[in-house]
Amino acid sequence: MQGFNTKATHASDRLAEVVEQPLSVPIWQASDYAYESASHYADVINEKRPGEVYGRYGGPTVKVLAKLLADLEGAEDGWVFSSGMGAIHAVMMHVAGAGDRIVAAQTLYGGTFGLFTEGAARAGIEVAFADATDAAAVETAVGDGAAAVFVETVPNPTFEVTDIEGIASLCRGRGIPLVADNTVPTPALMNPIALGADIVVHSTSKYIGGHHDLMGGAVVADKGRTDDIRHLAIRYGTTASALESWLVLRGVATLGVRMERHCVNALTIAGMLQEHPNVRRVIYPGLASHPQHDRALKLLRAFGGMVAADFGSETAAFEFMDGVKVARVGSSFGGVRTELTHPATTSHRQFSPADRQRAGIADGLVRISVGIEEIEDLVADFEQALG
Repeated sequence: MQGFNTKATHASDRLAEVVEQPLSVPIWQASDYAYESASHYADVINEKRPGEVYGRYGGPTVKVLAKLLADLEGAEDGWVFSSGMGAIHAVMMHVAGAGDRIVAAQTLYGGTFGLFTEGAARAGIEVAFADATDAAAVETAVGDGAAAVFVETVPNPTFEVTDIEGIASLCRGRGIPLVADNTVPTPALMNPIALGADIVVHSTSKYIGGHHDLMGGAVVADKGRTDDIRHLAIRYGTTASALESWLVLRGVATLGVRMERHCVNALTIAGMLQEHPNVRRVIYPGLASHPQHDRALKLLRAFGGMVAADFGSETAAFEFMDGVKVARVGSSFGGVRTELTHPATTSHRQFSPADRQRAGIADGLVRISVGIEEIEDLVADFEQALG
């Protein structure tokens, strides 16, 4: 007969008594595991047989999410991270090392730009920037060679549509891996690997999670690349937790239906803002006025939930943002609630004024992450704020 403390600390021994398969992937909240023998443990940690090792190496909940995201993107394999920046950092260290050179899109999320301008320099990696809406401009930047090309499929916060097919063709011809951040469209609207990308990254904190309640990132690619990236995540300690992975899994289940509503609402808001005299310019791939509208029709299954509106000045932008009541000023995007951000002073503050100008981030630009509220409520809210 075992004593009280022995029974209390050996609850995991009873897992074998649970035989039903749950319809929801459970949170596998375990950091370490027990093995049949010393050789069993040695085989698992050296990947000679399947099994779990330690929380930093992932766990069942983490691995289910990684496999699911890879499947949704049409990739062989994937891995999930504690943040989108953790994912991008691992990819950068996978494709390049000291003395190498990366070509990146000139319009990027501010955190990515900061990594490429500061973090890359500390690692001895040079980064050149080019207009990713034009494959010829990227080819010029590649010049005699590069270790990789990094783009966002629909760049945040100006929402052009990257010439991913043209850049992929260029990269194939040069033997250069193409990395595509697909956070804004999500796999519901675009699959970059089918268009020629080699590696796809995501901030799962955004649309994939979709509920303003988690931090996470993901990388999907072929198995060889994913294995190396996963090992980097293990060494850096950036693998996603079980709880965060479970939250992402819950979000993924409704990603398709949420994106449908985001897209319908965003198109309506973009059209309304385009007609308003107090708005200087509206950027949304679903508008005929968008410079890459024809490319968007070809590459995207719908036009996304993000709208950029230029009010002409920082003062006018702030007045509009401070005037909304249904929407809210927020720090991120991709959730169920409408959020407004002023990129020049917040999400893209890492850019110098000259870099912002090159990237098309005007002082009066407001990024609008259109949520899934009733569209009549959003239209009325924006109209009163504009008034």
